[in-house]
Amino acid sequence: MGYRLMESESPILKYAFAGEEKDGLRAAALGDPFVASLMEELSLWPGPVLKRHNDAKLLLHKLAFLAELGFTVDDGKLGDICRSILSHRSAEGVVQVLVNIPKNFGGSGEDSFSWMLCDAPLLHYSLHKLGVEDHELIKGTEYLFAQGQSYGYPCASSPDLGRFNGPGRRGTICPYATLLMLRLYSLFPGKHKDIWCLDSIEALIGGIQSREKAYLFGSGKNFRKLKYPFIWFDILHVLEVLSRFESARRDSRFLALVDEMNSRADEEGLFKAGSVWTAWKGIDAGQKRDPSLWITYAVGRINARLP
Repeated sequence: MGYRLMESESPILKYAFAGEEKDGLRAAALGDPFVASLMEELSLWPGPVLKRHNDAKLLLHKLAFLAELGFTVDDGKLGDICRSILSHRSAEGVVQVLVNIPKNFGGSGEDSFSWMLCDAPLLHYSLHKLGVEDHELIKGTEYLFAQGQSYGYPCASSPDLGRFNGPGRRGTICPYATLLMLRLYSLFPGKHKDIWCLDSIEALIGGIQSREKAYLFGSGKNFRKLKYPFIWFDILHVLEVLSRFESARRDSRFLALVDEMNSRADEEGLFKAGSVWTAWKGIDAGQKRDPSLWITYAVGRINARLP
């Protein structure tokens, strides 16, 4: 599988797959037209107002994609982009996005900078992974960690959003918020045994096994389709995050999901997308006809973390 990925004509795929040997491939990856287009879009931060979090065109998802590739604040325009992002923060230090919450959901119905647990953890994750060093960012990250409950993470949001709550019951887990919080936890190995982290891992795995639907997030047919990049609540995103935790890697329920993922390989060990984000046609995961080297790379990265 590895040789197919390194023989790809995509400079950014080669850069992603190179692991610790990235330096010689960095310039070509930064010069890739797709990466350049993402940088240009991110330079317009905050971009379009956020109205739904599964919009694959949102800039916060594009920032996370570049962060996952291994770029840093010293690459391209990312330093200026990060400074622009950090210019909007709550009193708690949480980075804000431009949102519009309708009045019938408890919002003002107007564009404003705020945060929810279905966007803030991803932004904090991206900024930390890009190498941003900022005391207020750490303060905001600790505030997000502190929102944990015994059942995982709820649909929490900034106090300025009043009684806003997503389409689910208060005081219950939001699987997507919990997934994003675990993605943030993954950057801090010293916190992997914290109670909120361990409880969230158990709640996420248990909910998927029971196929219990919470808010909009179930684990049925659509959840099990391979899809890339990591944007919403699906099997590849969940396995990518959980595979970063030792307690999850020892769990038979997690390993059963890994087996299910691996069963999709073709005779050459390649994987096709089961569903696509049409906004990401710039990479081969944006089509379902042919095997995707990006999805094959994502699967391989998960498997590489297992014993």
